[in-house]
This record gives sequence, C-alpha cells and structure tokens, in this order.
Amino acid sequence: MNTANLLAQISQLLENKPDLSEIADDRLGRLISYLEQKENSLELKTINELQKANFFVDSYQRGYKWEKQQVWELLDDIDEFEPKLDSDFYCLQPVVVKRKTEETQYYWELIDGQQRMTTIFIILTYLTNEQYFSLRYDTRESSTEHLNNLAGLTENNLPTIDAHYFYTAYQAVKTWFEKKGTEFNREHWKDKLLHHTKVIWYAVRVDRNQDSKKQSIEIFSRLNQGKIPLTDAELIKALFLQKIAKAYGNDHLAVQKQTEMANQWDAIEQALQNDEFWAFLSPTQRTNKHTRIELIFDLIADKSTDKKALKLKVDHQTFLHYANKFKSAQDVKYLIETEWLKVLTGFQYLNEWYENDRLYHLIGYLIGQKYKTIQDIWIVAQGCKRDEFEAKLKNFIQLELSHLFKKDKNSKKLDFEHVFYDADDTSCRPKIKSILVLFNIFRYERHNTRFSFKRYNQVKWDIEHIHAQQSEELSSKDDQIKVWVSEQKALLEEITDSIAKEKLGEILTQYETVIDPTQKEHFYNQYNEILEELIGSFSENIQTLDNLCLLPESDNRSIGNDPFFIKRKKVLQAEKKFYELGKTDKANFIPLASQQVFSKYFSDDVNHMLKWDTADRKNYKQALLDCFKQFGIEFHDENEG
Repeated sequence: MNTANLLAQISQLLENKPDLSEIADDRLGRLISYLEQKENSLELKTINELQKANFFVDSYQRGYKWEKQQVWELLDDIDEFEPKLDSDFYCLQPVVVKRKTEETQYYWELIDGQQRMTTIFIILTYLTNEQYFSLRYDTRESSTEHLNNLAGLTENNLPTIDAHYFYTAYQAVKTWFEKKGTEFNREHWKDKLLHHTKVIWYAVRVDRNQDSKKQSIEIFSRLNQGKIPLTDAELIKALFLQKIAKAYGNDHLAVQKQTEMANQWDAIEQALQNDEFWAFLSPTQRTNKHTRIELIFDLIADKSTDKKALKLKVDHQTFLHYANKFKSAQDVKYLIETEWLKVLTGFQYLNEWYENDRLYHLIGYLIGQKYKTIQDIWIVAQGCKRDEFEAKLKNFIQLELSHLFKKDKNSKKLDFEHVFYDADDTSCRPKIKSILVLFNIFRYERHNTRFSFKRYNQVKWDIEHIHAQQSEELSSKDDQIKVWVSEQKALLEEITDSIAKEKLGEILTQYETVIDPTQKEHFYNQYNEILEELIGSFSENIQTLDNLCLLPESDNRSIGNDPFFIKRKKVLQAEKKFYELGKTDKANFIPLASQQVFSKYFSDDVNHMLKWDTADRKNYKQALLDCFKQFGIEFHDENEG
C-alpha cells in the first residue's frame, strides 16, 4: 500500500467514519511476532502478582551476570521513587516469557529479563527469608540449588561462576540495606517493590508450526545478540492487536480489523522510511529505522499526558500511556477506534507538512537548528489554520535571528556586522551556520526546489571564507619554499591575463634562482604585489557574513587559504563529481548558495572571476538581506556598503 492509498483511506475515515471492516484488505499482513492471537498476553504486572509463579531459564541463555553496581542502581531507583497515589508505579523493562507445560504443572520460560528477575528474586529472598517465586535453571541444577540457598553461600565456597554472581548480588543487597541503618523503613521499601513496581509482561504465543526451543532462541537472539530492546512501537502494536482480539467476539471480524490496522501501520511505517521525509522531522534522534511510527505515538501521548505526572522513568513511557488507557477503558472498542484515528490523523498532519514546500522548509529548519522540537511544532499546529501556522513558524525564526544580530538583549537596532567569524570563539560558529543554512533554504525556494535536510544531516560542515584569510608567513626553510613555489606555478596556470602571467613567471624564476636572502625577499614581495592586483589582497582578513559560506568539512580543509579562483575551481569540481555519482557522494554535496557564490551568481561583473572583491561582497550582502527581510528582519544600515 503506497502513501497515496493510505492518505485516501485516512481521508475516508476522517470524513465518513465507516465501519473499519469496510476498507480492510483481503490479505492478512505479517503481524508482529507471535502476538496476533487471543492467547498472547501483554500487560502490566506488579511484582506481587508474580508471587508463586514458576520461572525457568533454558540452556541457550548465559548465566546471571549482574555486578554489585547494577544491583545497587535498581535498589536506588526503587528507593527514590515515591508514589503519591495508589495507582503510581515504577516500571521495569519488559519481561518476555513463554508458557511451558510439564505434566500437570506449568512454567514461564524467561526468554528476556533473566537478570532483572533473578535480582528481584535475590532481593525478596533477603527481605522475606523465603522464595517469593521459584526460579530454576534447566540444565544447571547446581545453580538452582545455589540460588535457593543464598544465605548459605560463603566467599570461600563458591564452586561455580553462577554461585559467585549470586553471592556477589546477595551481599550487595545486604550491604545496601545495612548502610541504610536501623531507622530505614524496610517495610515501606518492600511495599514499593511489591505493589508499586511493575514489569511489562510480554507473553509470546507458542508457535505450533515451529520447534518451541528454536522459537525461543530466535526471540532471545533478536533481543540480546544485537542488543535490540523491545521498542514502544512494537509494544503498542502488540497491545492494539491484542485488544482487538479480545474486544471482538467474532474471530473473523477481529482478524479483519487486525489485518486492516496492520496494513495501515505498515503503510505509515513505509512512508516514514523515506529518509528525506524523516530528516526534516527528526534529524538526530530515533536511529531505529524500523519503528519510526513511534514518533506519532509520542506526539499524541505528549499532547494528552503530562509524562512527569506519571512519576516514571523515561523507558517505555509512551507504551505505558496506552496501557493505562486500555486498563481504565470502559469501552475498549471505542478506545481502539478513537486512538487509532488519532494516529491516522497525526500521520496526515506530518505528511501534509512534508508535501508543502514552505512548511517543509520552515519546520525542517527550526528542528534542524534546534530552535524547536517536533513536539513544540506539533503543539503549535493544534487548532491552527495553515496561514496562521506558517506565520507562527516564521515568527519563531524572526525571533531567533533577530537575537543574533542584537549587540545586547535590550537593543532594538540590528547590526549586520555583529555576527562575524572569530577563530578564537567557537560559540560564533553555530550562529553563523544557522544563518547560512537559512540563506541556502531561501535560495532553494527562489529556484522552486527543495533543500535536502537528509544530505545536510549527513555532512559535517565548516564555515568557509570566500576570500582567503591571511596566509602564514613564508619561512626560510628550503622545503617550505619548494612547496610555495610549486603552489604558485599551479596558480599561474589558471591566470588568463597573458601579460601578468608572463611577468609573474619571470619573477618567480628569479626568486627560485637567487641565493641572497635580501634579493629573495625583494622578488617575493614584488611577486605578491602584482598577484594581489589580480586576485585581491591576502592581508585583508574579512570575517563578516558577506565573506562567508558553507562547505563540507572535507572540501573546506582541502581548499584552505587558496585564492578565490582556485577555490572556485575546486568547488565546481566537487559539485560536478556530486552529480556524476548520482547525488550519493556526501562529501561533495555543495549547497546551492555556496555554488552561487563561487559562480559569482550575485555579482554584476561575471567576466572577472579571479577574485572576490568589495563589489561582490556588497551584492552578496544584499542577497542575504533579502533573505532576512522575508522573515521580518530589517537592518537600518542595509543600503550601506
């Protein structure tokens, strides 16, 4: 299902609100692993609800490995959490289990969460002097025995590596409580652990078409070998599909609704796989490419929930938002449809912003330069008409840039030269980059095309002086002289003025042949005087915006203090290479405004391409001012040179 078809479905839902089954696809898409049937379980369980449960750890898993510090961190987290309401709780990471029956008794195979559950077992053993639940190792009977006799372990009698870690953890628990002293309320702490600490209980279905152990190993490998934890998106998808299965008595209708939701989910996720789409929304976060839909759930949860009020750690807060909604829902069917409709509507918002060039550029700029987050933009958009929304976005940019050009916070006058490059002050660089990025966006818009936030995010950027900064003094060392002479010969090849070229060549030859230092300095100075008449003075060190542009770090380092026309040649070569490689070469991505600078697009005299002079800077400055004016930023001195 492509994005256009998905949007058509969304529009139909928003306008007509038909029964979901009316637009369900015939095929049953791939639902998330093992969670498409009623027998699956995804819920929040208190530690108290696990009392008398029987757990076992299969042979494919490593043993218990938590160190003292990890145990203390868990103890500290629960200690620091103080519930103000009976419903407040501290949430642990998901525990992934699978039910296994042996004769008349059933066990929960711990596929993921062994370390946490073993630690909780050890803590409760210390506090209660009894086994709160059972935990055994399938092929390491001695480990089960050691775990059930923690108080009997001694430092000099640790026959296995498991025994060592069990003993270390138990002693860590003991030390932690002893350090709290006699006035510490252990019963209160234990109550928080039992009644206000929950796990995300994720029970997978036994796949009868697959070997049970093989199935468990596959799940374990996915969660542990690559250190890929369960994401909120996966948990939320499982939750919705499970609730559909339980809310609809008709199995056929439930499968139909699951199929439709899964297909729409996949279509949204596929649309968000477009890296250009994603880059303007989230340039630096959410590296898990396959769960980008999670952003929509985060935005919806942020809008309706004050996450701080949940008194939770940040892990899985969005999933918990939905889990709590379903737990308190009186009409689960209604909640499923209304919450899913919010997701479809949310995607429609994001897609409209992406499809509209103006909104795409404004939002991408504000987020990319870290002036606003996508959450900020989302909140501003609620209840806004399009023109009003655009005006607010432009106003955000106006406020940010005006601040950069003020000499002090109380000043009303903006000074163009207040923003300048200072090699000794790194804080100026992000400000200059931000301005130059906006100017590039402005230039792309003028040419009815788009600035690529994807390519921008892939590159490390430098601020380039269009007219070279002052070069280092040439020393008398022979190797440096040879390098300088070689560079000048290459430079002379680019000069088209035959008379000046011949004269410079003669002086350079004389410079090479003379030995006397005084004569050598004379020819060096004579050479530079003539050269500067052609390409501009190297002694000028212009640091203002009218002499700055953006270049990829690699290109900037390669052209260094080259004269303008040499820089121009290298930039055009990089641009040509970028297009020859199908726009895939990150290092050679030259943004449009920088291309135009070195093509003298803003200059009146395009026949004189050797240098970047005062007239060029004046025209470039005017182009910058035109950009700022689009955002309501006016300079009182904008007509001055």
